[in-house]
Amino acid sequence: LAALLGGCVKVDSVDISQEAMDLCRKNVVLNGLENREGNYFVEDAFRFLKERELSYDFIILDPPAFAKKKEDVVAACRGYKEIHRSLFKKAPARSYALSCSCSYHVDEKLFQMVIFQAAHEAKRGVKIVGKHRLGLDHPINLFHPESDYLKSFLLYLD
Repeated sequence: LAALLGGCVKVDSVDISQEAMDLCRKNVVLNGLENREGNYFVEDAFRFLKERELSYDFIILDPPAFAKKKEDVVAACRGYKEIHRSLFKKAPARSYALSCSCSYHVDEKLFQMVIFQAAHEAKRGVKIVGKHRLGLDHPINLFHPESDYLKSFLLYLD
């Protein structure tokens, strides 16, 4: 929705949940954007990245929290690496990716390292164009450090 509102001509949405896709369509209509081009894929994002052609010039990876508890960090890093490696192997040259993580237990430094490893394994040149943290509408509660969990990188793919 933000991409359409930001001026994108075509937006394809991928989510494993039919309910999420139904809500996505509803929000597109509520915002008067139903005449814009786009597809809704009810599909596993990992499979989508591996099996589909990726002719996009801008891709947003915004998965759910892969590490909901500290014990999940290793598996989460495997998931982040796999999804990025698939993206890096197939995305066109001179494209951008906004990669997001909402896993508190995977900090920014670790998230960046996993992205670096995926780029290295995919033999792909990747540059960080921007780093993003929480927005003003999502302040960190000093008494709840776990509220500091959102992070994203804007990546340029050579």
